[in-house]
Amino acid sequence: MRFVLEDGVPSPPRSTVYAWTVLELRGLTKRFGSLVAVDNLTLDIPPGRVTGFLGPNGAGKTTTLRMTLGLISPTAGTATFDGQTYRKLDVPMRQVGAALEATNFHPGRTALGHLRSLAPSAHVTDARCREMLTFVGLAEVGSRRVGKFSLGMRARLGLATALLGDPATLLLDEPTNGLDPEGIAWMRAMVRGLAAEGRTVLISSHLLAEVHQTVDDVVILARGSAVYAGPLAEIDKGGGNRTLVATPDPPAFAALAAARGWGLSSDKEGFTVTGTTSSEIGEAAHAAGIVLHQLADQGSSLEAAFLAMTEGQGLGQ
Repeated sequence: MRFVLEDGVPSPPRSTVYAWTVLELRGLTKRFGSLVAVDNLTLDIPPGRVTGFLGPNGAGKTTTLRMTLGLISPTAGTATFDGQTYRKLDVPMRQVGAALEATNFHPGRTALGHLRSLAPSAHVTDARCREMLTFVGLAEVGSRRVGKFSLGMRARLGLATALLGDPATLLLDEPTNGLDPEGIAWMRAMVRGLAAEGRTVLISSHLLAEVHQTVDDVVILARGSAVYAGPLAEIDKGGGNRTLVATPDPPAFAALAAARGWGLSSDKEGFTVTGTTSSEIGEAAHAAGIVLHQLADQGSSLEAAFLAMTEGQGLGQ
């Protein structure tokens, strides 16, 4: 079962083009009794970019997304798409696509049946439902009941649901959950392609290494408040990916790093390399005939920033 690609980049079948939108949160607040789940959140999520929505468990990410989609009412503030709340949009599924829970399907309904049940709300045809199953690689199992689907298959069906109406805005919660490496790479390319078309894309995820390869902007929540909102590049000024390298030929490796433009620092254990990835380092060293005794990914500056900004601030719920 493979995903469908168009010229090497995933591109969903198009129906109708809508004007791209800006997602605006203004003073968005939600209290559950004495608990402040989201606290006066004000953000602009722009079109044409992928925004990562990050935070520890209990930081308020899911509550924010549910308020944005009108599933729960805010205590204060608003979430709007070019000035309109989700509930006031003319045809919501054709303007906003969302995949929040990979388990939110009727287990007795088939994959095709699930999309068909939503087709009237999205104002799309049966052909569109079949197109989307093909796009996400589920055409061969469209008649299978969703209750027998794996987590990765449910993630694909959630994406097909979000894209059914060809929306201008996408809200995706853990979109790579359960996908194999091929599926993760496909999802990353697809999301980047959707943003390149001018759509607004917001992704909530715990996979920081994957987020680092996918997003343009980052919003980090802690205890319901945004502790950072801005370009990923600003965080990456601290060094980007860091990889520990040990080699029996330090001069040759240092020359390779200089030729490639990588950042390099050394200590008695070897080198710390920035500005590239461990896979690129390994391939370049192999091509240059340089033996490596150690090649260890030490994470990215996004992970370091996330941990520093959210230390001790998860609520565990």
